[in-house]
Amino acid sequence: MMSFDFSPEVRRVVRIEIGAVLLLTLFTGLTAPFNALILRRELGATPLQLSLLASANAACLLLSLGLARLVDTRRPLPWVVWPGFAARGLFLAVPFIGSAWPFVGVLVGGTLLGTLASPAHSTLVQRLYPRAERGRALGTVRVTGAVLAIALSVVAGQLLMRVSYRWVFFAAALLGMAASLVQRRLPVPAAPAGAPGERPGLAQAWATIRGDARYRRLLLAASIFGTGIWLQMPATPLLMADVVGVSTGQLGLFSAAAAATALVGNLAWGRLVDRRSSVRALHVVYVLGTLTPLTYYAVARAPGASWLLLGGAVAESLMATGLDLVWMLAVIDLAGPRRTTQYAAIAGTLAGVRGVVGPLLAAPLIHAFGLHAVYLVAAGLMACGAWLVGREARAHQNTPRYIEQPRHTSGGLGVRKAALNPS
Repeated sequence: MMSFDFSPEVRRVVRIEIGAVLLLTLFTGLTAPFNALILRRELGATPLQLSLLASANAACLLLSLGLARLVDTRRPLPWVVWPGFAARGLFLAVPFIGSAWPFVGVLVGGTLLGTLASPAHSTLVQRLYPRAERGRALGTVRVTGAVLAIALSVVAGQLLMRVSYRWVFFAAALLGMAASLVQRRLPVPAAPAGAPGERPGLAQAWATIRGDARYRRLLLAASIFGTGIWLQMPATPLLMADVVGVSTGQLGLFSAAAAATALVGNLAWGRLVDRRSSVRALHVVYVLGTLTPLTYYAVARAPGASWLLLGGAVAESLMATGLDLVWMLAVIDLAGPRRTTQYAAIAGTLAGVRGVVGPLLAAPLIHAFGLHAVYLVAAGLMACGAWLVGREARAHQNTPRYIEQPRHTSGGLGVRKAALNPS
């Protein structure tokens, strides 16, 4: 299934990245699936705190353009390595945390550091991987991590039932920090001679959006779809902990299903992006993603059908892997070789806008109409975003991905973008 039929340079990069992603998967698999449940069940987080956590994470994304101005895009590797190292190092404090707010602080601090690294990561990917091999290479790296995630998710929930989450998170932090150190070995090609470092500002960002109609339309679709995703953020911990009452063991099972799905998804998305239009691939991602709130809506209305959560985990995993890979590569395609940081920062900033609005709307929706209403509204928003992207896919054919054009254009009829966090 996994192909190592790459050029020697790309093969070397893939091997280093695989080592880093295996360590990072250990960190993520031992922490991320359990953060919200621990906040709610162990530390007594309120719905307001869960909403504020999601909004605070999004507020970090609002700083994307400002933080991108700090990044030396001619040397992106240190800006990927050290913020990631610090973000995972924050989890070393978990054994000493006894209430919800400090734990929220750890999660928000990690997100802020990730926001700093995200535009640099897009530039790093653009520099490391030639366009013809990029999707398959990144898919191969992510599939390797997904294989480990499957095995880890089977045991992680059981481990947390036997060992305090405080020390599990502490050990996971060390593994995550080691992943960043492995990345230091990446052989990053030098920036083109005389290429200025990108320092995107608000005026530049506004001019880019105003001058690129296709980029603007796709940003609109992403904002509508992404608002649906963020709307669910504070609702899902309540669904899991209060409505269904899932255990850490069950969460481990859901994580295993998601990891198995990611194994297939990463391969499929990587090949699809290399062979087809990015916007067509994005449309498929959005359509599949819309199934997630519909599944959770069914569970909220009929808690006895908790087995549907497994289907939700599968749909969510396909969406997450698609957004992670397709969206990032689309940003790179659209931006061209010299404006990747700017385009990624614009997308991240707009993700922050919808990320602040979405979770804060969720709390009054839950209070007024019940938990199920959040998922119904989210499904409607995501379906609308999918329809807009589908219309864009039908209206345009992709041109060759990398055509350096004047600054007022998008750099070709490439496709769309997005930055991180899924959102």
